[in-house]
This record gives sequence, C-alpha cells and structure tokens, in this order.
Amino acid sequence: MPRLTFIYPAIGRKPGKPFVRSWQLQPLAIARLAAMTPLDWQVNFFDDRMDVIDFDTATDLVAISIETYSAKRGYHIAEQFRGRGIPVVIGGYHATLCPEETKEHADAVCIGEAESVWPTILQDATRGQLQPFYHGDRSRPLAGLGPDRGIFKGKNYLPVALVETSRGCPFQCNFCSIGAVSQGSYRRRPVQEIVEELRQVHDKYVFFVDDNIVGDPAGARELFEAITPLGIQWMSQGSLHALRDETLVRQMAKSGCMGLLVGFESLNRQNLAAMGKRINRVDEYRTALACLRRAGVFVYGTFIFGYPHDTPETFDESVQFAKKENLFLAAFNHLVPFPGTPLYRELEAGGQLQYPQWWLHEDYRFGQVPFRPVAMAANEIEAHCHRTRRSFYTWGSIFRRSLEFRTNSPTPGRAWAFWMLNWMLRRELSQKSGIPLGGAR
Repeated sequence: MPRLTFIYPAIGRKPGKPFVRSWQLQPLAIARLAAMTPLDWQVNFFDDRMDVIDFDTATDLVAISIETYSAKRGYHIAEQFRGRGIPVVIGGYHATLCPEETKEHADAVCIGEAESVWPTILQDATRGQLQPFYHGDRSRPLAGLGPDRGIFKGKNYLPVALVETSRGCPFQCNFCSIGAVSQGSYRRRPVQEIVEELRQVHDKYVFFVDDNIVGDPAGARELFEAITPLGIQWMSQGSLHALRDETLVRQMAKSGCMGLLVGFESLNRQNLAAMGKRINRVDEYRTALACLRRAGVFVYGTFIFGYPHDTPETFDESVQFAKKENLFLAAFNHLVPFPGTPLYRELEAGGQLQYPQWWLHEDYRFGQVPFRPVAMAANEIEAHCHRTRRSFYTWGSIFRRSLEFRTNSPTPGRAWAFWMLNWMLRRELSQKSGIPLGGAR
C-alpha cells in the first residue's frame, strides 16, 4: 500500500510562542485532495500550525500546499524529506505564481488547480516517474469536490467549517494574488453538491471561502434560496458592487448569513483607481453598510495603506469611519506586493522593492513593508497601521461597537462571538507583528 503525507506549513512563529490562534482554520484544499486519493493509499496529515511534523514518518510521497507567507517554511520541510530520498510535490497559490522558484525545492510542482491533475500525480508517483510540472485545468467544472474532513479529526481548529461555493473573482485588483491566479475567471459549484456537503457539516458556523460570493449575483440568489432551509449560520467575502441591492442582501440574510468580509481598501478615490478597485465607490460605502445593517448582517471591513495618496490623516479617517459605522471587526494592513501580481511587477520595474523575493529574505518579518512607498516611509506606514489597529481594538471602541444591536449583538450568541473575536484580535496585535517567516518549531 503506497503511503502519502499531506503537510500544511505555518508561516513561522516567534521563539517559544504558539501559532496565532485566529489563523488556525481548516485547510480545505488538502481535504479535497484527500477525498480524491484512492482508497489503496495510506494517508497521513500534518498541520504545521499545531502539529509537530515527524520527519522520520514512513511515507512514499509528500504533498505540500504553500502560500507566499508560508513558502519559506514549506521549502524547509520539503528539503528535510527530500534529504531522505522521499519525493515531494508542492502546489498552492505561491507555487502557481512562482513555479520555477518552487521547483528548486520540489520534485514536482502543481501549477493551478490540483483537482484535475491529482490522479495523474499519484499514478506517476507510484511508477517513480513524477514530471517536473503539472498544469491544472482552470476551465474544469467545479463538480465532485466534496472534502474528506476526517483528516481534521483530533486537531484544534476554530469551530468553523470551510466550504467552497465558487472559485475566482470577476474583478482584478492590482494587488490581489487571487486575481493573478484566476485571471478574471469565475465559476460556481453545482448547488445541490453544496447543499449535500453542508448537510454533513457539524461545526457551529460555516465560512464560505469564496473569493467573492456575490461575484455572480444571479448565481448567488440561486445558492441562497437552496441553503435557506438548512438553517445554517454562515459568513463569507463579498464585493460592494452587489451589496447595495436590498433584495439580494435580505435573501442572503434569510439564508443564514451572519456577516461578510468587505474590502473597502481605501476612502481615497485616487488610491482606489491606482489599485484597480473600480467597483468601489466611496460615496456608496455608507449606503451598502446601511443596507447590510437593516438585514442584520455584520461587516468585517478591510483597509490597505501604502498607495501614493496615503497620508497620516488617511489612517485616522479610516479608523474613524470603521468606528462610526460600528464594524464588527476591521483590518488595517499595509500593502503587500505578492509575486505574479501587476503591483509586484510595477514595483519591481520601478526599483521600489527593498529586496527581491522578500518572502525568502532572512531580514524580512511579518508586518514589515517590503517596498519603498512613494508618499510615506515604510516604517512610518508600519507604525501607523499598528496605531490604527490599537485604536480600533481599545476596550472603549469594542464596547461602543457592541451597542450596534442590529448586527453586532442582536442575540446573546452573536454578542458573545463579537466580544470573543474582538478580544482575540486585540490580544494578537503584538503576537502577529515581527514573526520571522520560515521559523522552525
């Protein structure tokens, strides 16, 4: 019986510190590949965020999924196994965007969506004939993607089941690695398969991992109608272009939507134009938020800083907006040039990167700005981001936002979730800053 070991690497951790709790969600992609793996394979799984990897485990193939922040750690893990003569295949967003770099650390690289090539990879591995690169088919229908959640047994993930209903995003912001991978494609899974998967979920909450659950409003309506009878409580991510539609938002809430992550990104129109966020219209932010409030849907708002028209006042305006609108949660992050994105190519061409391949550089730490911004110094942006986060997560701010009873505290259960999540993110403000990428356990 051939033996397969899946590994999901952490980005790293501070010496003597546990991995950041809010980042401990189920790795859905690995569960899908586990479900596709023939029964004659013996499957093992290590989640580096909570498990100690046994590098001496008996295995015939190691499969690692990496993102840009976890690439360095993933390469280190791969080298440990390859040093024992065990072949390693690496996939994921970063492998797709940097296949040649990834190949330096792997026997095979999966570029794009793994589902269409996974059977071939396993067949080639059993014959000892792995190919250097496997190219997933982005046009393949999203059918038959039910995950094997059994591999999560015994692991202390947050009580949220991850489910995918669509893939890709029809919009292409210049900073977004998802847009760089999907290249504007957007596909939905068969609704009945989603319903059947949800019926088997036992976690208290569901997070639809879609890059944009309302990217296709008509398809979203069909989904919401189908899942309404299930009585689930769910969250997802959605773009503002569809959230001004009162009928759609009410249907979404009726289907069990508790909240949405919404990328406001900036209150400055010139910055929005620079990032290619044409669907965001600042003068309609409050209209969309009012629509969501009337439906009882809370908002996790995200804001990005580091574009040419940012000033110290931009940070203050953003956090005051987030407080005044009583956002459930908010993220105030600096711009990150991910490889393969138009932003990365632009900064590279302009000589603005502080160092090439920042994700592999020994001096880089999580929370640092890895490029030289035009309007403000990199360390100034870092300091303002940290200050803004602290301002949003003061106890006074948390208390005042908890008084938004339509969305943040409509029930005792929602109020408890609001306080727990705000407390957790407040506690993690210092835990996240300065993590060295690739740090071993």
